[in-house]
Amino acid sequence: MQKEDIYKDEFIKKLLSDVELEEPSTDFTKNVMDDVMQDWLTNSVSVKKKMPIKRLLIIIAIVLIAFIILLGTDVHSIVASWEHPLIKQVNAILIQPIHDILLGVVDRMVNLPAIVYIIMIAGLSLLVFDNLAKKMLHHS
Repeated sequence: MQKEDIYKDEFIKKLLSDVELEEPSTDFTKNVMDDVMQDWLTNSVSVKKKMPIKRLLIIIAIVLIAFIILLGTDVHSIVASWEHPLIKQVNAILIQPIHDILLGVVDRMVNLPAIVYIIMIAGLSLLVFDNLAKKMLHHS
């Protein structure tokens, strides 16, 4: 097949018949790749990885479970019943203040208006839906 056979239009055939193709230099590819590498080295790309939503949810779940265990088992009263002086100090310095803080947080959370919970659930639902929508768009 000749070069001109692929061009149906006479005007294009005439234009291309007058054009001479230039031959690139022997190190054309090397020069182009050197330029690309220089640009890549000077303008290196840094990628910031966001914490995956699964990892964030796992961390939140672990904190909630620890929170429930501390409140549910009432660790400070169990530890306070022990007579060892070191354990009494650990209870007074660490466990009792944590227990008091957690009870205060629970009391404040119970007294929050319902709209706060509705907004939190709606926000989390939007995050989950957005994540699912992105995954579905990437797979299709």
